[in-house]
Amino acid sequence: MYATSTSFSILSRTRLLATPLPPRSISKRCFLTLASSSSSNSTRDIPNPNAPSASPSPPTLSSKPPSAGISSPRPATLPNHLHLRSQAIPPRPPKAVAATVAATKPLIKPIQYGFKTNFSLFAKRPPRAFPPPFNSPPASSFSDALSTYHLSSRIPTPEGAAFLRGITNGDDAILHHHSHLGVADGVGAWNTKAAGHAALWSRLILHYWSLALDAQRKSPEAAGGGKIDIVSALQRSYNNTISATTREGKTVWQGTTTACVSSLEGNILTVANIGDSRAYVYRPSSASFVYKSTEQWHWFDCPYQLGTNSLDTPAANAVVDKVELEEGDIVILATDGLPDNLWDTEIADICAAAGKEVGGLADKLVKAAWKIAIDPFGESPYMERGIDEGLSMEGGKYDDISVVTAVFKKK
Repeated sequence: MYATSTSFSILSRTRLLATPLPPRSISKRCFLTLASSSSSNSTRDIPNPNAPSASPSPPTLSSKPPSAGISSPRPATLPNHLHLRSQAIPPRPPKAVAATVAATKPLIKPIQYGFKTNFSLFAKRPPRAFPPPFNSPPASSFSDALSTYHLSSRIPTPEGAAFLRGITNGDDAILHHHSHLGVADGVGAWNTKAAGHAALWSRLILHYWSLALDAQRKSPEAAGGGKIDIVSALQRSYNNTISATTREGKTVWQGTTTACVSSLEGNILTVANIGDSRAYVYRPSSASFVYKSTEQWHWFDCPYQLGTNSLDTPAANAVVDKVELEEGDIVILATDGLPDNLWDTEIADICAAAGKEVGGLADKLVKAAWKIAIDPFGESPYMERGIDEGLSMEGGKYDDISVVTAVFKKK
């Protein structure tokens, strides 16, 4: 009996199956664009005091106010001195108009490009339950349980509270957005420790990185033409994750994780990678990869990683690349479960066979990698690396497989 497989959806816990079955992946598409709304400028006509004005019908005046109930006749014309006085009165000055918001506050740059995203997941085992305050506690009473019937108050999945961005997949985590993507691979060996939590670390790294990136986009510097710095955002995420897992100077939840993140600015894709997760850019027009990230290893099966007892940091060790995209390019981010079981040429062939049906590309990649992962006699890149290190290995690597695909679209 081989290792078990897991299938899951976005809002349901993963369940351990008795026999390995093909992964049931869930796809979610997201393509959002932001356009700046054109503000209508109102204009008003200001009268010119020097310009001759049209002679209105002259008002009629009486020498004294009429008494109540007595009607006094009015003269048909005004005296000459009253005519001169009425012409000498200048027109009223225009009222001051308050400055609009657009003139006083910089607007966020409109997004003219975006991603249409899709993902597929396979977990080799369910994740460890998230600890407070990063979990969703169960209902404590019968009335609480009834309140979860409404969709707005339903209790989220136990793999993480609703405020955590991203999706947990075993020890992996993924994040997909119309302007940024990310995958993180938590080191599963930490689950053997009492205070170890690989899934928590991978999820928090992506959660805080996404928050830091949004803060940069909303800042006046970014709105005024500043550049987004994903490495500084990843460094801030790393610092926040350490603070979130530390109490009174002591680490209460240990773990390490790799990270491969990317951000889109116009048609420029910026990729930052730490560890053995991979990023690819496939161009259908040339049926080939125009970019592939490089894996980082300390030694075989020990990649660069962020977390407990690791000296690696985003500021010092992240590898950053920039890629100019064309419309229709396919961006792929995957944890090591994909490149450990499929060679780059096999991934390119699957992308070419998908053609224009890129919506199911992530499913096809995960399914192909899963078939090698459960084959004890299959050939895999992981087996090849082990043999190069002098190890006797055969078959694929049974691991979490997390794949995010995104099609680059222009508005």
